[in-house]
Amino acid sequence: MAIPIRSCIACRKATNWRELLRVVMIEGQVIPDPDRRKGGRGAWLHPNCLDVAKNRRSFNRAFRSDLNLSTEMLEKFIALN
Repeated sequence: MAIPIRSCIACRKATNWRELLRVVMIEGQVIPDPDRRKGGRGAWLHPNCLDVAKNRRSFNRAFRSDLNLSTEMLEKFIALN
């Protein structure tokens, strides 16, 4: 069985999905999905690429959104882990 490969939305490096954190957008907030179970469109991110993703507006592109997305919950999650 092949291991799924995903690309980080910030650095665009394709890698094993287990090395990436899945995030989803819920009501204008970018939420971490470490269990990979939340519904909706997901995006994949290396936790150390968070600043690059914010600077490049990668979350807006990934979620096809023009909103000013909040990454506060994601930042707190990454800081604790």
